[in-house]
Amino acid sequence: MALKHPDFYRDCYNVLNMLVTKEFSGYGSHLVLFELFGALSRISVEAAYEAVNSYLDLPLTMLELNRETFDYAREIARLSKVTYDSLHAALVAQNDVDIVVSEDIEDWSRILRVWPKVKEKLKVKDLTLISPTKGVIKVE
Repeated sequence: MALKHPDFYRDCYNVLNMLVTKEFSGYGSHLVLFELFGALSRISVEAAYEAVNSYLDLPLTMLELNRETFDYAREIARLSKVTYDSLHAALVAQNDVDIVVSEDIEDWSRILRVWPKVKEKLKVKDLTLISPTKGVIKVE
């Protein structure tokens, strides 16, 4: 859908092109499918169907949820007061991913603010947030 949006097309195309040409390795989860289908179905079921199938076609390594994921998510949610994206952050932490590409700057910034505590408690890597439209996001 972002590729059809006039404000996001160029930046999102560039990120997806870098993924497809293997300039970086991409990770995802099946949680994104629920987000895409749920949110986009309110606008168009066909658009939602197209989006989830496009996501599944991307060269992503799918990260799987397990009990440990929810242990991490509980701690991240407790510290950041971010609920749903704490699951994404937990998958990132659990799988030693150190860069997140997202336009959800508000929630991820809240997570980044508490990441030093997450890092100390869960012994995880530093985390960098990159917005395709705004670049590297720094939080104070």
